[in-house]
Amino acid sequence: MVNQSDRTPWYEGPALLELLETVEVTHDQNLSDLRLPVQYVNRPNLDFRGYCGTLAAGILRPGQKVKALPSGKVSTVERIVTFDGDLEVAYPGQAITVTLEDELDISRGDWLVEAEAEVPLSNVFEADIVWMHDTAMETDRLYDFKLATRDLAGQITAIDYQVDINTLEHRKADHLDLNAIGRCRVELTELVPLDDYRKSPGTGSFIVIDRLTNVTVGAGMIHQLLETEVPYEYRDHDSKAEVVWNRSSVTPAMRAQIKGHTGKCIWFTGLSGSGKSSLANALEVELNRRGYHTMLLDGDNIRHGLCKDLGMSEADRTENIRRVGEIAKLFADAGIIVITAFISPFRADRDNARKLFKEGDFIEVHVDTPLDICEQRDPKGLYQKAREGKIKDFTGINSPYEVPRNAEVKVSTAELSLSELVTHLVKYI
Repeated sequence: MVNQSDRTPWYEGPALLELLETVEVTHDQNLSDLRLPVQYVNRPNLDFRGYCGTLAAGILRPGQKVKALPSGKVSTVERIVTFDGDLEVAYPGQAITVTLEDELDISRGDWLVEAEAEVPLSNVFEADIVWMHDTAMETDRLYDFKLATRDLAGQITAIDYQVDINTLEHRKADHLDLNAIGRCRVELTELVPLDDYRKSPGTGSFIVIDRLTNVTVGAGMIHQLLETEVPYEYRDHDSKAEVVWNRSSVTPAMRAQIKGHTGKCIWFTGLSGSGKSSLANALEVELNRRGYHTMLLDGDNIRHGLCKDLGMSEADRTENIRRVGEIAKLFADAGIIVITAFISPFRADRDNARKLFKEGDFIEVHVDTPLDICEQRDPKGLYQKAREGKIKDFTGINSPYEVPRNAEVKVSTAELSLSELVTHLVKYI
């Protein structure tokens, strides 16, 4: 290892340590695939725009056509500027500033490559990751990733296997502890140019950063790109427009990771005067006090804006609830606990709203206050007007209310106080 051994007189070469100290590592540099990750855009005045960075691979010369990624715009190298003067040629490892004949919109994190190079853009790949922190690596948790000079968010979606560093065997794992090495699948929040580490170490490696502490918790080498899901897909739908469904790179799980809880819909239904709005408001106050992200959608308020074009016919009521269900789903996908307070008298409309959510994310609360008590309260004088025939299609008087069959929670404001009901609901949620 360190000195020649008397037990191997037949070996006349250098000892291992001597070999490692003298081997010429520059022979492994990639001189064929141009890679210049832009670290800084230098604009001291209106007459100079330079793109600064360390050449990671390839050879660069003035007059050479290059392409900016991810935009794909092409231009020609005008100058290669350094502190010691312009260069006629630049090699890997040199810190340079490149000016182009055209003013392209290039920013930190973009790459300059050969004009004809086919560099894949992707947001999913397999990589070998070395975990470097006492806190174990968790799948589906949001981390920051630094690839070359680009910073972006992403998550480690799966661990294919962990490598036993003693036997090199592959073991199943659902997390990586300190100093563990694993083959992992990574998904970023946007499409970026990516390289295999074996092809270009400078642009095929990355580090993983904890978003809260800004500590580097892991380092990785890209092994191979995975098939990128298209950002849209065709779905069967009843939309009158010819449209496709666009996927968001930031998933509901990633939004929930930031907020500390998943999104849900708590759907209050009951007769007018049953206490839905008061109970929904009190519940939001308590959840907000506990640090949850909430949004209250009240039936009357929605009628002033989103649904001000709708009347009180059966068809308009169905459309009103359909719109509210779609809005509630958007809030829940954003990681928000959305609370709705609507009479929503028709069972089919409530069931259609439920279908928008995953199981467990839609909580129907039936505020089962008897009609006679609701009519006694009559805070808006609506029951009296309905009895007098001044209001048509009023729920409970001349329009039916279909009682929920399988509501997750059933409460009555005639039996318990507001604070008792809120305590009961918070425990359920």
